[in-house]
Amino acid sequence: MILEGALRVFAEHGYEATSMGQIAAAAEITPAVIYDHFPSKAKLHIYLMQRQTTELLTFVSSALAEAPDRPEDRIRIGVGAFFRFVEEHRFAWRMLIRDPPSDPEVAAAYLDLENQASEAISAFIEFGAPEALAGYRNPGQAARMFAEILKAGQNGLAAWWYDHPEVPRQEVVDRMVEFGWLGLENIAKAKSEGVGGSPPR
Repeated sequence: MILEGALRVFAEHGYEATSMGQIAAAAEITPAVIYDHFPSKAKLHIYLMQRQTTELLTFVSSALAEAPDRPEDRIRIGVGAFFRFVEEHRFAWRMLIRDPPSDPEVAAAYLDLENQASEAISAFIEFGAPEALAGYRNPGQAARMFAEILKAGQNGLAAWWYDHPEVPRQEVVDRMVEFGWLGLENIAKAKSEGVGGSPPR
């Protein structure tokens, strides 16, 4: 009850504008019950962020574990799993992508979880689109940079979709694949054909 209530209130109002009293009201309990389990709003928020990030990464990883070996299939399945999670866990995702709180403890936890997400996407790119990275002096660094770009793109599109739920999930996935992920294939093709500037070596 506490977690469900807190998730909804944090998602709707953000960390700064949420009080323990609001969470208690949403959970239909008293604030004292919350403090029996969590010593502060910060601890409750961090616990929820860690739990939802783990669920998101596990959700996507599970989908990829059953994906075909072809890179283009894995890319589409990975993006599709991300947006399916967004659709099925609207409050969880909304809480995760809100502006980082100013509370130092929560902000540090937020940054750590953002890094975990970036590392997961980076590893996915290195495995799913190695040809796009082959010509770079530091393929791992290039993958991490692409990961940050793609993460921002996915989160931005998901934020737009949150306000336009009438758009079918498949259309959202198609646009993301077309704009972001297929760009990696175009990079690989351009490199193989000698088109464009060469990456630093």
